[in-house]
Amino acid sequence: MRKNRKGFFERLVPLGIPVAWLQLAGDRKRFFVALLGITFAVAMMLFQMGLKNALYKQVVGPLELLDGQVVIVGANYEYFGVGKGFPEVRLHQSRAVAEVESAEGIKLGCMSFKSVDDGRERDIFVIAFDPSKEVFLSDDIRGSQEFLKRDGAVLFDSLSRSQYGDVAGRFAAEGSARTEIAGRRATVKGLVKIGATFAADGNVLTSLRTFSEMWPEPGGVYSVGVLKLRGGADPEDVVRRLEKILPRDVSAMTKERFIENEKDYWAKRTPIGFVIGASMAVAIFVGAVIVYQILYTDVTDHLSEYATLKAIGFSDSFFVWIIVQESFILSVMGFVPGAGLAEVLYMLTRSVAGMQTYMSAASLATVFGLSLSMCLAAGLLATRKLRKANPADIF
Repeated sequence: MRKNRKGFFERLVPLGIPVAWLQLAGDRKRFFVALLGITFAVAMMLFQMGLKNALYKQVVGPLELLDGQVVIVGANYEYFGVGKGFPEVRLHQSRAVAEVESAEGIKLGCMSFKSVDDGRERDIFVIAFDPSKEVFLSDDIRGSQEFLKRDGAVLFDSLSRSQYGDVAGRFAAEGSARTEIAGRRATVKGLVKIGATFAADGNVLTSLRTFSEMWPEPGGVYSVGVLKLRGGADPEDVVRRLEKILPRDVSAMTKERFIENEKDYWAKRTPIGFVIGASMAVAIFVGAVIVYQILYTDVTDHLSEYATLKAIGFSDSFFVWIIVQESFILSVMGFVPGAGLAEVLYMLTRSVAGMQTYMSAASLATVFGLSLSMCLAAGLLATRKLRKANPADIF
């Protein structure tokens, strides 16, 4: 059994010593520079992926809280908060489908919010619904929405950015927080957790009546309709039936499709998706160039030794295998500190920007694959000169 193990090792490393490791560690300065380059590339790729996941999670945060399987929006709907809405009668018409148990409307708007600290006004996103109905899945919203039946009462998103003042601290100390929304008095009667999005730095929830008092507009117009289906109903089938009975001034879709449309809008119709993708491409390119330069220099410096081995019968595949081993060593040793640096960046982002950036197994696996591919591609390119070399020409 022991003899078979030795034979396998000899086949794996024909010279009986880790040539790839010795060549990399022979020039410590060059080895360190290579690891720095890969660490940078890995950290940037992981950070961009974490940033992308956090951004898209923030974007769809309010949508995922909707307590329904089907959503209807106006025909010109773009993203959550932008669109002319649809008349209330469409909600009544949607109830004609037997599988629809309830159909509730939501109104959305952007209004000024007076900071509880310095009195300065900043825009905040306002979500209005009927507090006597269960429109959201969130337990903290359901537990506090009874307060919204009072005139001027609102629920404040505790995950909003700090520009609105220490609302949570004021609420904890006094049991409420007085402010002004759209120039009208408002009282924070509860805290909820939704999170800032691309379109809003903060959120408040209010009743439809309070919303109308703050932002007078033609009655009976809603931004989003939330349809809850009876048990066992197929959302896709309900959507098809709604498309047949509803006029073309509204669109019906499943909640999952609604969420995907929101992601697609920000990824494809805004610069965000391009910037994140471009940043990852730059990180891969920079890392690949550094690895290529290091391995190419290593091949050049040891070309005479390689030529000697080539002259006594070693094939090109043996030299390629050495470079592949070097690429693998670099990718693994650069990945570990790169992941550590990315985790530090995640923590800083959570602390400074309030974005929920976290490491995921899927991101680690994807970036490790990209890092390994980057190093292998750079290593194979670096062996071109070696494969073309003629021992007679070198000597």
